[in-house]
Formats: sequence, C-alpha cells, structure tokens
Amino acid sequence: MHIFALETDVNKIKQRFCHGGEGEKEVFMTYYHGLSFFFAILREMLITTVLAALGVAGWIYQWPVWWTVWILASVWFVLVFFNIIKAYIDWAYDFILITTDKIILVDQTSFFKQEIKPIHLENVGAVSTRTQYWDIFPFGVVCIHLKEGLGGDRITKKYIPHASKVAGILSEVVTEYQRRMPGGGVLKS
Repeated sequence: MHIFALETDVNKIKQRFCHGGEGEKEVFMTYYHGLSFFFAILREMLITTVLAALGVAGWIYQWPVWWTVWILASVWFVLVFFNIIKAYIDWAYDFILITTDKIILVDQTSFFKQEIKPIHLENVGAVSTRTQYWDIFPFGVVCIHLKEGLGGDRITKKYIPHASKVAGILSEVVTEYQRRMPGGGVLKS
C-alpha cells in the first residue's frame, strides 16, 4: 500500500533498487528491533500516565465529566497521538537490505517523508559495531564507514538486531565485492 510518501510494500522498494537481472542478489535483510519503538514512545507513555492520573483526580474531585474528558483527550491527541504514529511508522517500515552490490537503507519517518539511501559496496571503507544498553538486549549499533575520497562519512544505525552478525555479513559481502572488482575494488585517482 502506498500512502503519500509511505510505502508499506517492501517488495516494491526492492524492485526499485535491486536489479536482479544484472546478477544482483539479496543477501540479508533486517528490520529494527521492537524495543526501538518502545524507547521512542517512553515520553508519550509518561504523558499518558499523567493525563490518566488527572482524569482520576477529576473523577475523585467531581470535575465536570465532559469538560474533563474533552480537555484531556484533546491534550493527549495533540501531545501523544502523532508522536506514537510517527514512532510506529519509523519502526515498522524502516529496514536495511544488503545485496551483492549495495546496501539499501530505508527510512520512512512519516506519511510525508521517505529517505532511501542505496550505498554501493565500492564506497564502503569499513564496517564496525557497538553495543547498546550494556549489551543487555539482543541489538546494537552498526556503523558503515564510507571511504575518505567520498567524504569519509560514517552512517550509524541503532537498534539493529544481532548487530555483530549483521556487521559480519556486511563485511563479508564488501570483501567478496572487492575481490570481484578489477583492481581489487581500489578506487583510482
């Protein structure tokens, strides 16, 4: 389904960016861990709890019911609802796709914003990983270091399930790509 800039069909995104006819194959795909959604809405859960407590206080002190409900519901809708929807879309529809030729980073932040970054493997200088939250949970951070000639940027993605496995697969795919390339994948100046 396509709603403004939000594309919910992963296969349509794959068809747009993966060219299987040219020998490109999907190697690995991962979504972000579910706790990324939970941590993104912690503030909204706190606000909801405070508003519910105000509702209970209003019931105890016999505030006008309709006014209390209307005001609390309006405040909740303005402060919480849209942030939860945004966090859900950001979690449910973002993914990383690794193919034999590129890494595709899909970031669908809302109904109105979509960013897809295909990074060709020849531009990847290194891959690293870090833990998050003292490595209590089964996710971490994957950093993709781009080559210096291309700005030397680093792309960091958090809440990647089994980040060390993903970094290992990515590193292996980059190495295989460099071996296939004439000149060993080294860019000539």
